[in-house]
Amino acid sequence: MFTTGLLSFLAAASLARADDITATVNLAVSRGSPYHWASGFIYGIPDTPDQVPDHWYTDMGFRYARAGGAQLDAPDRGWIWGLDEYYGRLNSTLSNYETSRKYGAAFILLPHDIWGTDHANSSTVWPGDDDDWTNYDLFVHTLMSDLKSNNALEGLVWDIWNEPDGTSFWARSQQQWIDLYIRTNNILREDSDFDNVLISGPTLANMPQDTDTWWTNWLSQIAGNDTVPDQYAYHLEGSPDDWIDDLQNTNITLAALLKTYGLPERQININEYATLAEQIPAGAAWWISRLERYDAYGLRGNWQSDCVLHDLFANLLTKTSDPTACADTDYVGAPEYQVYKYYNLNMTGERLNTTGTGDRLMDVYATVDSDKVRILCGARITEGTWQITVDNMDAVGLPSEGTVDIQTWGFAGTSVWEEVDAPSDRGIVSHTYTGNSLTFPIYQTDTSTAWAFEFAR
Repeated sequence: MFTTGLLSFLAAASLARADDITATVNLAVSRGSPYHWASGFIYGIPDTPDQVPDHWYTDMGFRYARAGGAQLDAPDRGWIWGLDEYYGRLNSTLSNYETSRKYGAAFILLPHDIWGTDHANSSTVWPGDDDDWTNYDLFVHTLMSDLKSNNALEGLVWDIWNEPDGTSFWARSQQQWIDLYIRTNNILREDSDFDNVLISGPTLANMPQDTDTWWTNWLSQIAGNDTVPDQYAYHLEGSPDDWIDDLQNTNITLAALLKTYGLPERQININEYATLAEQIPAGAAWWISRLERYDAYGLRGNWQSDCVLHDLFANLLTKTSDPTACADTDYVGAPEYQVYKYYNLNMTGERLNTTGTGDRLMDVYATVDSDKVRILCGARITEGTWQITVDNMDAVGLPSEGTVDIQTWGFAGTSVWEEVDAPSDRGIVSHTYTGNSLTFPIYQTDTSTAWAFEFAR
């Protein structure tokens, strides 16, 4: 933690500049207007329209949703249980779609949930069993027709099948899934009404790497048949201790795979990110920083179940009474909500070029507007000592040496059920710098707190 509240600044000379402990902000390099790449979540929207008041969506800059009626029970178990049960899931999906579009958010459709994989059993027939695609083709065409008739194509992304490399949503061979992907892509692209509907894939649970045959076999087969998705989608929900499962690494491994198979670059969509343990303010700031640096869409993972899965914005919200009482509307912000609210409402103007620490444990996102520089900072659920260096102070009209007064805000909270109404004011400290560069330390003595630093330009 920090002194002076939980914060103190030391002279730049007190800590050596070292890649492993230093994150940087370059005031001379703009990366364009804020886009809020990280402000999405999977499920988390009640099926009852307008249950959550508008400001909870608008304050956080809600940008992307992903849903398909998962975990609804009879009579809403999905296509495999009959047409009536299919419509129960479709109605849930359409409700979430309409809510998302109300706030300008794009919407990722989850056909595997509308199909009903969460209610599959040992006797369930899967798409393409015995090379018979009749029922699956009927499902896809029915869903396409219903989306059209409900004016649900604008802002839509069709996520062909979720996590086939896991055990929960696919119970057949790898090749049968690849056949499903290619077949679905072709059906969608044969209908001109779907020309502006994006397709995402492969949506694997595991990161892209050349030793994973789910990736390599899929890439090799789509390379020659014009079924490259509009978005390359995959999940980053591995252990925070596994640095292979990090966008800084996977951006490189995916680029190498695309080059190997002669495939084009596409928009990256990490449509599930962060473990439940990372759903704390420090984790939110770390993930925001990563996704912003690589211009990748990100949707928060949702670790709840049953009706709570369809509520609470994937743990950004809680309730003053019982947060698991899904019909209650006494919403308040959970700890991470304040990070996303600050990220949206305060970090305006232009994004700045940043780097994270070499040990990959601490990262920063920074913006500059007409009056202030703002830096959001978070460690990946760990304690330690790092530092932030801000280069090219004169690029924002400050002298190359002098003193700046830095306002610090703390984002605290350790439980997704805890109410946190605002960040805490941790005070203003004057900091002297020379050589056109400012450096100050971060003493992180808990694993959950995130920080924002502001100074006038």
